[in-house]
Amino acid sequence: MGKVLILQNAPLFTGGNFEEELTQRNIPFEVKKAYEGEKLPIGEQLAAYSGLIVLGGPLSLRVEEPSKVSWLAKEFSLLRQALDQHLPIIAVGQGANLLASAQGAWIDRSPKLKEIGWVTGEVYADYSRNSVIYSTIDEKFFPIFCWYDTINGFPPTGYWYMLSPNCRYQSTGIHGNCYLFNFHPEVNEALLNSWLKEYGKEVGSKEAIQKIQEQGAEGFQFAKKLSQKIIHAFEAFLKSRG
Repeated sequence: MGKVLILQNAPLFTGGNFEEELTQRNIPFEVKKAYEGEKLPIGEQLAAYSGLIVLGGPLSLRVEEPSKVSWLAKEFSLLRQALDQHLPIIAVGQGANLLASAQGAWIDRSPKLKEIGWVTGEVYADYSRNSVIYSTIDEKFFPIFCWYDTINGFPPTGYWYMLSPNCRYQSTGIHGNCYLFNFHPEVNEALLNSWLKEYGKEVGSKEAIQKIQEQGAEGFQFAKKLSQKIIHAFEAFLKSRG
């Protein structure tokens, strides 16, 4: 089994729960700071990796037109190649937007779409009962953490796993081994506190920040549980590639 390539798209948006789970399972991984223009693998170089994790960022990370930003254009090209090679991929936040777009879905960015905080996610039973991740979750409704003003449409050959009141395609899938999350299952208390400290202006009022912090106890607990299930399934996908 080769390494997992983690694509980091903003300084403070790191792997959080995902990296903890990878470490506990002794799954090797390598982090590339794409936003700093680090050289990304292309073509046959992808053979060194068994799968990808694509992270998100703050609202200031604009992914709706990746061709206009050189490093995003390179990452977008990498994701298209990874999809062509059927590599297992986990993508969150704007990373999920990029991956969906690489497969042909639309991306929509608007201040009206802004959602930062804990919301209630709902599992879409028709597809999720066949998912190696969602079929193991007993709850139909659970807290998820969102930080976006950009959403993506349904991937052309995708699966629909979750929705929320303001986001129809909260979690989708491609090829059976790629999972897209518009929310952040990787979030933990340390990550969230760093985001609120650096990007608190994106949230809005002090009252809104306080509400997010107060709702964290239940949210962090479920995010950890969900991340464990995600990486457990991801490990199976990685091993299937040898």
